[in-house]
Amino acid sequence: MAASEGRRYGGASAAERRADRRERLIRAAVALYGEHGYRRTTVAAVCRAAGLTPRYFYEAFENSEALLAETFREVGEVVLRHVADAAAAVDGPAEDRLAAMWTAYYDLLREQRAAARVFLLEVAGIDAAVDALFAESMTAFAALIVRTIDPAGGTDTVHPLAATGTMHGLLAIARSWVAGDCATPVAEVVRVVMPLCLLLAPPHAAGTPAAAIRSGS
Repeated sequence: MAASEGRRYGGASAAERRADRRERLIRAAVALYGEHGYRRTTVAAVCRAAGLTPRYFYEAFENSEALLAETFREVGEVVLRHVADAAAAVDGPAEDRLAAMWTAYYDLLREQRAAARVFLLEVAGIDAAVDALFAESMTAFAALIVRTIDPAGGTDTVHPLAATGTMHGLLAIARSWVAGDCATPVAEVVRVVMPLCLLLAPPHAAGTPAAAIRSGS
C-alpha cells in the first residue's frame, strides 16, 4: 500500500490525484446545483461536468447527499472567511465594520450566484445531516456578527431567541434577494439588514449606538 500511495503519475501522487478529483466534483456540483437545483442534478451529470467516471465519484463520496454536504461546507467556509476579513479590515466603529461585512457578503452572493444558491436555497430539507450543517453555519455567522459589533466581548450574552430571530430574518432577506436576481442595489440591502444586527448587540458593547446602526451610516 505504501508503495502504491507513493507512486507518482504526471508529477502527482495518488493522494494528490484523489484530492484533485474530489475538488473537481465539488466545483462541478456547485455549478450544476446553481443552474438546475440539487434535486434535478444526478450523480451522472456531476461526473460528466467534472470529466470523471462514477467510479471516482464513489471513491470520494458515499452518495449525492454527502456531496451536497461537502459542497455546502466548502461554500460556507469561503463565505464566512470572506466577510470576516472584510470586517477585520475596517478600523472604525461597529456600524462601519458591520457595513463592510454585509457589503462584502452581498457582493459575493451577486458575483457567485451558483454558490449563493447552494448556500441559501439548495440545502433545506434534504436530510438531517445537511440540516445540522446549515444550523451550524447559522450559529457561526451569528457569532461573527457579535464579534464584529464587540470584538472584546463574547457570544454568551446573546439570547437564543434573539439569535434565532435575527438569523432567520437575515436568511429570508438574502434568499429573497437572490431569488429576485440580486436586483436591489447592495447598499440598499445593507441598510435594510443593519438594524436586525441590533438584536445580537451585547448590552455592554461600546460604540454601537442604535441610531447609528439603524441608519446604516
